[in-house]
Amino acid sequence: MNPRKHSKRSRILSLILLCIVLISIPFFPGAWKEAVFFSPIQILSLYPKLKKESFLDSILERFQNKYYDLGYRFEYLMREFSKPESDKDAEALGKLFSSSIQLKQIRIYDYNYRAMYSSDPKGPGFHKGLRLLGMQVPRAGWVEDTDGFLLYRNSSGDLYIQILKEDGDRIVQEATGSKKSFLPRDFSEGILYWVYKKKEENSELLETNLNPDSTLLPDTSEVSNSEESRAMVHALLDRNSKSQNILLRPIWEKTIAEDLEIFLSLPRKTRAEELLLILSAFGISLIALICGILASRILFTIRMENRFSEREEVIQVKTELIRLLGQFREKTK
Repeated sequence: MNPRKHSKRSRILSLILLCIVLISIPFFPGAWKEAVFFSPIQILSLYPKLKKESFLDSILERFQNKYYDLGYRFEYLMREFSKPESDKDAEALGKLFSSSIQLKQIRIYDYNYRAMYSSDPKGPGFHKGLRLLGMQVPRAGWVEDTDGFLLYRNSSGDLYIQILKEDGDRIVQEATGSKKSFLPRDFSEGILYWVYKKKEENSELLETNLNPDSTLLPDTSEVSNSEESRAMVHALLDRNSKSQNILLRPIWEKTIAEDLEIFLSLPRKTRAEELLLILSAFGISLIALICGILASRILFTIRMENRFSEREEVIQVKTELIRLLGQFREKTK
């Protein structure tokens, strides 16, 4: 077979393969092109797991830090004075705190730890624990300072609010009891949750962002607020947190942390869909690998044929030169 003809056929074959791939791409459904063909790594992403862990951390922090809700209340009151530009603005903010939640004493410090306002005229001009002792307060966090007061740093980090510990404990005590709805700082749309406190006989509902009459719970059309119906809801949650089929994800994911039981429902694909996408991703990757190997072999063959063709042409030229030199010698004898 003529090497030039074989080289031409190889080029035509490679062009046909490339055209088939380019023509077939637009006929893939958009979701498959995005999730499988172009970015299969997204299927193996840990984002759902990380989102779940972040949400659980927020819930646990909420119940382990007794002043967590009080910080939200402070942020709500500070919405009009988030960055007081003068001591007068700080005074207005301090009086708003005192009148809204009946604080006996409050002091507001700026980012330089200087007292912008104090309900006690004889209070210090700066916070010695922050300025001299290097005390650290996380944003939107609480600490008990060196003088036994509660110190809160706002979410933007440029204000410190100091109150009496007894005031903080009183406000927390007044707000005890189960809550029907709460959105953590990193709340993600579509996440549903129930939080129970485990007890010897039954579990006490602490918080949920679902109404017990919600249709998302199976067989709860007759659920009331009685102790029996609350126990029924907990039993339904516990039953639906256990997987009945390896390909079917349970409705609720149960997590136990110390004396807390947390039931979560996150928007996720079913296990069968995820398995299909993963297998599709591996299949597409395998096809792409095979096509790459074939393309490299074809390219290698083309280059080798070109190299042999060039050598053949060089040999023909040299042979022709030798023939001409031989004829020239015969004529010069």
